[in-house]
Amino acid sequence: MSSLRGDDADASSETAHLTPQVFIAKKRWNQGPHAPAEIAWFIEQFMAGNVKDYQMTAWLMAVCLNGMTDGETAALTEAMIASGTAIDWGAVPDAGNCHKVDKHSTGGVGDKVSLILAPLVAACGLVVPMMAGRGLGHTGGTIDKLESIPGFRTQYPAADFANMLFAKNADGEALRAAIVAPSEDMCPADRRMYALRDVTGTVTSLPLQTSSIMSKKIAERPDSLVLDVKYGRGSFNHRAEESIELAQRMIRTGELCGIRTTALVTRMDDPLGCAVGNWLEVKECIDVLTGAADDALSKDLVDATVALAGQMLVQGGKAETLRQGVGMAREHLSNGKAWKKFREIVIAQGGDVACVDRPDEYPPAKYRSEVKSPRDGYVSAIDSMEIGLTGVLLGAGRKTVEESVDFSAGILFRKKPGAFVRRGDVLAEVHTERGGVLESAVRRVLEAFSFSDEEVTPLPLITNVVTKDAVAEFDDSILTDE
Repeated sequence: MSSLRGDDADASSETAHLTPQVFIAKKRWNQGPHAPAEIAWFIEQFMAGNVKDYQMTAWLMAVCLNGMTDGETAALTEAMIASGTAIDWGAVPDAGNCHKVDKHSTGGVGDKVSLILAPLVAACGLVVPMMAGRGLGHTGGTIDKLESIPGFRTQYPAADFANMLFAKNADGEALRAAIVAPSEDMCPADRRMYALRDVTGTVTSLPLQTSSIMSKKIAERPDSLVLDVKYGRGSFNHRAEESIELAQRMIRTGELCGIRTTALVTRMDDPLGCAVGNWLEVKECIDVLTGAADDALSKDLVDATVALAGQMLVQGGKAETLRQGVGMAREHLSNGKAWKKFREIVIAQGGDVACVDRPDEYPPAKYRSEVKSPRDGYVSAIDSMEIGLTGVLLGAGRKTVEESVDFSAGILFRKKPGAFVRRGDVLAEVHTERGGVLESAVRRVLEAFSFSDEEVTPLPLITNVVTKDAVAEFDDSILTDE
């Protein structure tokens, strides 16, 4: 892992003159970039209580107004990591002999890719130390989904998490993948700074977004990282150009911090897959892993998963090209090895494996209702933002971090864009424990559907591949080759 700070003596000489006021003024008046040692000093002083919240807020606003260089963003990322605990792979036997790779998604509706991706890539021989988050607003969270499995544990100290990945099963094979929430002592500066950003209008600052996202991923100390950067109605970025710029910034930050980083830019106009809601999404993933999924309803989910897996396999040295990596991923998805690894992860993290072996026995929501088509025609679109917000109404998501979620609530789709429907056909099912919102939710789901008299061809799911050197159009034939 590279360091941007230099040695301690050099850092001390660079910060001897600093006070919080001097540091803030430099960015406020745009008097040149901060040195890495200056940024490290400011974050250290903030965590020590010597920089007050109002001073940090003033600096965050200055960054929002004047921006940061790539070097400053990388230095802020490293300073956030240094404020807490990072994974020390050197203390883990066998960790130095394998490639460790993770994936990060910027968030979407029905985005359950990680639940399939982690065991799939591990089944192909790489180590996947995946840290994920909870849902907030219209986007779901991987941790909420996994916690819908009874007993599934997502909180581990960093050292225990690292050692779990290399624990051997009865056959002498390492687990190689686990999905956990970041521990409380990981990147605590980011947590405190985000709380200030959230109430002062600085959340949308691109360099602050980048450092916040990348600090938690780089604290895992992976060898490489693949980003799934989304755009469209259900994304925080509505245009592809915005997502490409975010991808480039995150890639440059990752590379400056010594992590090989690439990105796929993916469309989030329609919900991904056929389920939105915690257990409903786990059930869809189980169906994909066991070969029981409806190909027409889960094709986009599978395509996104194998494309990301293919890129991870390239970076981990298991495949020479993305096309070859996608083929390897499809093979391990269909031969049962990814499903076997998923079960191992559930068992290792304390989950009730009988629940995933017999998913149809999971307790259903108390209230369920069908959403029926009002006309003949083709489904042309499903507004993922409206679906995500309706999911929150049903209890599948949360408006604030303090709220709990209902694991059984959500929406199941029976028709996706491109499908022909007749009047009265079931478009979706709504599931909830909140009987009082059922009628409103059914209406909102129906309003999220658009129809056309003409046949509709869905737009490409993946539009670009971004590396540190270039932005290229994604070759869709990679997904159609068998």
